[in-house]
Parts: sequence; C-alpha cells; structure tokens
Amino acid sequence: MRASASTFGLSDADWQAAKSELRQAILEAAQDGRMTWYSEVAAKVEVVHLDPYSALMNHLLGAILEEEHRARRPLLTAIVTHKDGDKEPGSGFYEMARSLGYSFREPYVFWATQVQDIFTKYRRSRRVRVNPRQPSDP
Repeated sequence: MRASASTFGLSDADWQAAKSELRQAILEAAQDGRMTWYSEVAAKVEVVHLDPYSALMNHLLGAILEEEHRARRPLLTAIVTHKDGDKEPGSGFYEMARSLGYSFREPYVFWATQVQDIFTKYRRSRRVRVNPRQPSDP
C-alpha cells in the first residue's frame, strides 16, 4: 500500500509541494555532480517539517523514485545516501526498485550504475576556459 498525503496529515497540495521541494534539492546535487544525504535534502523542504529519517521522508523519496521510473529516467533518489557509515541509500531504495521490476543480484552494482546514469543525465557541463595567452599547438 502506497502512502498518501492523508497518511501523514498533509493536504494533497502540501504533499505535492514537499515532494517537489525534495526532488529539486536532489536535482541540485545531481546537477553539481555530487552525492547528497538525507539530512541535507530534508533541510531544504520548507512546506512541511521533514525529519530526514522519518516515514514521511521515506514515502516522499519512494514517490519520487516511482515518478522517475515512470518517466524512464534514472532513479534520482539513488544519490541520497547515509551521511556516515556505508554512504549508500537505505534498504527502501532497493526494495522499491525491485517492486517496480528492476532485477539485480548485486545491489551495489545496481546502485552505482544508477548514480552514474544520474550524473550523465543531469550534471551541468563545466565550461573549459581557454587561456588566450597560451600558445597553440603548431
């Protein structure tokens, strides 16, 4: 059973806004080409108080993961990890992926592939500055 806004005492508008703010926080890290952690992205959600290790956080991340899957994009939530310890996503990431039909024997390899695909898709290109005083090759 999927959780809904009412499960957490939120209006549909607050649920959607929280999900949108959370996705945007994750997307910003992806565009920077870096991993992020639960507490960092939770702090960027303003419409509701979001404890980084709460059921609400888990369900919002699950809803985002599901939307990314439906849109045939890499699973954006893969870059949200534990700040300390294993520095991987929680077990819910793998469980949700499997429930959506992803099949993998090695969770770490599946996760690493998702992370690479996210950075390939979303990382902002870095402009290379050319030094006009540097001699060119003959």
